Amino acid sequence: MSNKLISWIIGLLVCTMGLVWLGKQMYHHTDTQNFNVVQSLTGEVTIRRDAGIWFKFFPTVWTYPKASIEICSVNAKENDPFIIQFNNKSTAKLNCQIGYRLDSSTDEQLIALHQEVEGVEEKVWFMVYTRLNTELQKVATQFDPSDVVGGEKFPQFEQACSKAVLHNADLMAHGIDVNSFTIDGKPEPDPETKAGLDKQRDADLARRKAIAEKEQLEAETIRTTANYAREIAEFKGKADAETAKLKTEAEREKELATIAAQKQVEVAKLEKEKAEIEVEKQKQVAKIEAEKLLAVAEVQKQTEKEVLEAIKLKAEQKVAEAEAKKVAIEKSGAITELQQAQLDLERSIAQYKWENLGKALAGVKLPSIMNLGGADGKNGVNSLDQFIQLLTVQKLDPAAVPTAAVPTAPVTK
Repeated sequence: MSNKLISWIIGLLVCTMGLVWLGKQMYHHTDTQNFNVVQSLTGEVTIRRDAGIWFKFFPTVWTYPKASIEICSVNAKENDPFIIQFNNKSTAKLNCQIGYRLDSSTDEQLIALHQEVEGVEEKVWFMVYTRLNTELQKVATQFDPSDVVGGEKFPQFEQACSKAVLHNADLMAHGIDVNSFTIDGKPEPDPETKAGLDKQRDADLARRKAIAEKEQLEAETIRTTANYAREIAEFKGKADAETAKLKTEAEREKELATIAAQKQVEVAKLEKEKAEIEVEKQKQVAKIEAEKLLAVAEVQKQTEKEVLEAIKLKAEQKVAEAEAKKVAIEKSGAITELQQAQLDLERSIAQYKWENLGKALAGVKLPSIMNLGGADGKNGVNSLDQFIQLLTVQKLDPAAVPTAAVPTAPVTK
């Protein structure tokens, strides 16, 4: 190969490389996972978010990821775990995973962040790590390691960490939005803390075991007491049922006895009322009979009075007639009609008197022995006659003869 040909080849390669370098300086590329901070020769800085190939004369381009996920763990190669300190000054390692985004910020925030980190992408993560470590440390000082490592308050610890880290206001002011945070397991305490926690855990286990045994004993006591109470209740229930049965039978017998006694009282009361009604009935009958007798006597008395009046009127009529004939009779010298009428009147009265005397004497019970008159018996006939006349008059009209007019006759047995 000649020297001239070699020179042409070398020149062509130099030109090609120059053109490639020139093209690279005039164009830049943006993909969908990243955004670019582009600075022109004039010093103007712009943000390219969309994917594509862009032309610009000799620009300076910095590339940042739109979203990043960082793992902080003892097993991670890039990032160490967070070192947190609890309220008793003991420390522990916290393994977690953090996700943050930059594309949600404004162009001004991204340009300010680019200027702050001086175009070094790793400095963005350093800002995130520093801020999150401060927030997680604040949360850890509020907890005791035994509560968190032991697991009793780990959910509360995890929730408090997430609240402090997610969408942290200080990072968002720099254009960084922490949108995911996950703790990978419980914090791993340092050896000294772990030894203390083991002792405390053993003590807690012993305490919990004692509490469990105490609770078991209390439960057994409660169960025994409940069984005893149930047995007592069952026995008492049976006794109460038997007592209630006996009480019911006694009350029933008492009620039956009360009913029987009340029945006897009612029967006696009815018998008494019946006897009183019978007595009252007899009284009423006697009263009616007496009133009947009085009515009959009154009627008889009135009838006898009317008969006497009729006889008297008839006699007076005859006397009047006799008076009229008296003169003629006197002239003839015979018995006058007046005298004849008086005789007829006396005869009628005597006849009526003896008839009524028989009726009166028929209803009078005389003593078996009567002494009428004086001791010598001289006035006996007159006294008997007066007694008969009085009886006759009283029978005819008891009110006509005073009681004092009846002669007293000594009665001897």
